[in-house]
Amino acid sequence: MYRRGLFMVALLVGTVLLSACAQKSTAPQAIERYLKAKVSADETKLVSLSCKDWEAQASLDAATFKSVQAEIHDLSCKEDSKDGDYALITCTGMLVIQYRGENPREQPVSGTTYRALKENGDWKMCGEQ
Repeated sequence: MYRRGLFMVALLVGTVLLSACAQKSTAPQAIERYLKAKVSADETKLVSLSCKDWEAQASLDAATFKSVQAEIHDLSCKEDSKDGDYALITCTGMLVIQYRGENPREQPVSGTTYRALKENGDWKMCGEQ
């Protein structure tokens, strides 16, 4: 009986320590993950990285990138400010898109402000400005 109780205490302490070590993502990291999933046209991942109000747009984003080859270079995002419950995120980097063998086109990701919202304890993509 004593060993069983000691085992349960050790298991509880281990679980608490692992939970404390688990690192939640930040709002900028959530936007970076979203943009990376977007260029890979991964609809399932895009929807999972989106707030409820952005899920339909996430599906459209995936469909848009299915017919192109795309990469994102030197992506870096940071939080600029807050707007109520939203974190406003800006990014730097270059989106490189190639459609059906045409010359690749480069498009900077700067110029767009992304809205991140914390839902169920996780930061999610939730719009653009």
